[in-house]
Amino acid sequence: MGIYFFSRSTFSKYSPLEAKMILQLVQGCKCPDWGIIVLFWDALFCFQSLPEKESYIAMKKPVAVIDYSVDGLSGELIRSWLKIPSYTVKVVEGRPFPSISPYEIGAVIHSGSSLSILADTSFMEDAIDFVRRTSEVGIPQMGICYGHQLLARAAVGFDAVAKCSSIEIGWNDVDFLPSWPADGLSGSKAVLQSHYDCVVKIPKGSVVTATNRHTEIQAFVNRDMKLFGTQFHPEFDRENGNEFFKENADLLRRNNIDLKKVLASGPGFRTGEIVFDHFLMTFRRE
Repeated sequence: MGIYFFSRSTFSKYSPLEAKMILQLVQGCKCPDWGIIVLFWDALFCFQSLPEKESYIAMKKPVAVIDYSVDGLSGELIRSWLKIPSYTVKVVEGRPFPSISPYEIGAVIHSGSSLSILADTSFMEDAIDFVRRTSEVGIPQMGICYGHQLLARAAVGFDAVAKCSSIEIGWNDVDFLPSWPADGLSGSKAVLQSHYDCVVKIPKGSVVTATNRHTEIQAFVNRDMKLFGTQFHPEFDRENGNEFFKENADLLRRNNIDLKKVLASGPGFRTGEIVFDHFLMTFRRE
């Protein structure tokens, strides 16, 4: 129970409350390829012309987007891609980790941050405890950059993360491996990178799902622990990404990276739309 899917081969009945929730979501979505969906009080009555790929459109509990970013903007950027109910929880250095019950959420997305995962921040101990407790009760968790590193540190220990030999920043190519957990994403594609720490060990039972020359573990998945990590930032489209690079022009200059060349590039696909969908689809609970 949790995330619901519709496909050509799926048919499920819903309570009146569930039907109303789905109806509200469907009415608010602009997805012309979904076809016609008719809802009555006690059932999904009929559907037709749905896409071959399964799509999630309802979750009983919301997604908690935990925002570790110093500027406090990452949470809303991530949420802008989600098609299901979600809310942002902001984490601030110097303050305790917010009180969040894993039993009140359907999934978690841990954002990136300009903070180092190697630093013992005021919230680190409780953040690690939250990741572990949430995993133990079977709630899916995604980590982006800092969040990706946090998942590894919580599951393996401090030696799961390390300082990179050099910064990786720009629209850089990543190789999506056959182990990537959902169909439709493979080969080499440009994504937004901005990190100087990296994951060097992943939990037992995990598989690496993306890689490149700079950082071997660009992404991983652990189905048993329901962990999904990406070193790259799927939440940035070209416009937002290039604004980020302009704001950090001095950082690029100090690392001998040509800003004009970076701005002339962009993502190789709609990263936010696809990667967040794939996270939720990987751990769907039917």
